[in-house]
Amino acid sequence: MATTVFTNTTRTIPAEVGQAVGGLADLSGNDNHAAQATAAARPIYQTAPDRVTVDKVDDRLLVTVPTGGFTGTMVLGTDQGTASYGVTIPAGVYDIGGRGGMSFPGNAIVGQLIRDGALSAGDAAATEAYFVANGATASYGAVTNFSNFWRDWSEITSFPLIDTSSGTNFSNAWRSCNSLTSFPLIDTSSGTNFSNAWRSCNSLTSFPLIDTSSGTSFYRAWFACNSLTSFPLIDTSAGTSFSLAWYKCNSLTSFPLIDTSAGTSFNYAWYECTSLTSFPLIDTSAGTNFSLAWQNCTSLTTIPAGLFDNVQGGDFTDAFTNTALTQTSIDNILVSLVASGISAGTRVFGQSGGSAPSAAGEAAIDTLRSRGWTVTVTGGIAITASDSLSGRTLTITVDSTTGNPAPTTALTTLTLDGVDVLGDATGTGPWSYEVPDSEDSQTVAWTVAASNAEGSNTASGSEAVAANLFAPTITAAPQITGIPTQGATVGIVSATASGTQPITITDTLALGSGDVTGDISSGQYTIPLTATGGQTLMLTSVASNGISPDAQDSVSVTVYSEAQFYSYRTEQIDP
Repeated sequence: MATTVFTNTTRTIPAEVGQAVGGLADLSGNDNHAAQATAAARPIYQTAPDRVTVDKVDDRLLVTVPTGGFTGTMVLGTDQGTASYGVTIPAGVYDIGGRGGMSFPGNAIVGQLIRDGALSAGDAAATEAYFVANGATASYGAVTNFSNFWRDWSEITSFPLIDTSSGTNFSNAWRSCNSLTSFPLIDTSSGTNFSNAWRSCNSLTSFPLIDTSSGTSFYRAWFACNSLTSFPLIDTSAGTSFSLAWYKCNSLTSFPLIDTSAGTSFNYAWYECTSLTSFPLIDTSAGTNFSLAWQNCTSLTTIPAGLFDNVQGGDFTDAFTNTALTQTSIDNILVSLVASGISAGTRVFGQSGGSAPSAAGEAAIDTLRSRGWTVTVTGGIAITASDSLSGRTLTITVDSTTGNPAPTTALTTLTLDGVDVLGDATGTGPWSYEVPDSEDSQTVAWTVAASNAEGSNTASGSEAVAANLFAPTITAAPQITGIPTQGATVGIVSATASGTQPITITDTLALGSGDVTGDISSGQYTIPLTATGGQTLMLTSVASNGISPDAQDSVSVTVYSEAQFYSYRTEQIDP
């Protein structure tokens, strides 16, 4: 290896044993050389066998992956094992020596091949054999601590069936390997610590029935594996910590009857598993902490009777908040907690959503409170309310409430077309609100809350209120009556209009281009003798009430001269 290992980034000074490595040569001929400009982050060259050792703190070399990236096979030979992986590596800077120099499946690199395009099984095996012949360890079979080995290796798309039979610590081993869609049936029979092992492997859709019979810690083991749709009946009989184990596994639709008889901590265990609808009768007899265990399991309706009969601790803080439990299920839980007999230590229970407890559930709440429990059952409070509209007066009434103790009620929101008008309501229940006059229809929305020591619940409603202010509309046009001749008196009749009262009718009378409105007297107008035959006499009526738009209509007649009138009369008398 010495001819490919250099102390400087430009690869002109071959490294000697014990020297920091600044550059590694790409033997493929593609000039994808690796370099490390930061002296403190350079791995160390060693021999027997030839290798570069990493401190797993920050040591790594950087290679620039060309445009288009690599999708294919990576073969990695280390001092602790050799294996081939399916990979997709995007263009840009890539770490040789683990993500950030911290996560690496070994302590030294003997050889690494990255091929754009998948290797055949035979070629991959031959490459592994080549690395082993040059000093890499063939199998991971002797490794006991796999902690952080492949953490954050998001480029891995498939994982090999390596020998992990001696492994006891798998904490964070595959954490955030978020391109893995499946996982092999590796031998984990000696594993005790699986904390964070597959955390955030959010592309995994299934999980194998691995041997976890020795596992004690499953803390965050499958945390946020949100593509898992099912989970196998693994052996968890030795498990003590299940905290956050399936946190946000929100594609799980069911959960198996695993052995949790030794489990003490279940806080957040199934938090936000939003697709779970029911839950099995697991053994919780050693459990002490169930805080937020099923919080935000918004589809969860069914909990079996007796689930908590023998628990050892009473921390159920928000354990079932924001769920959809049936009345039978909330009753089952409350009655089971009574059966546990816990009357010392932390005694808190929280639930919201779903149905209210029955009389049996309420009796269980009374018993628990007598033992010092703080019980919050938001689903245990129910409220119904309605509104009625009489004219412009809206009345909001609470029709019924249930809860133990009896809840108090309050009008908490009142809006008119989205604007807060709560301060304009009167009363303490029923409440009244005078809807202001409006040219437009309006919507009044309200919320009434009921609350007691268990929590609160709300009822809401809205009412559409029709407009009661209308712009004027002409119902009868204005009129000019009589024969409009020079010197004649004609009648002036204003238009009539409908709409919100009062309506003002304003008339304008024009003779030709002159305004003669002021000459109207008692609904009559005398056409001057000086008027010209053929002039237009126009009456315009405008109706207004302060609501836009005003209404307007006009009528016009032609003024006759004496000669025109005489001709008209002659025609009428002697046609």
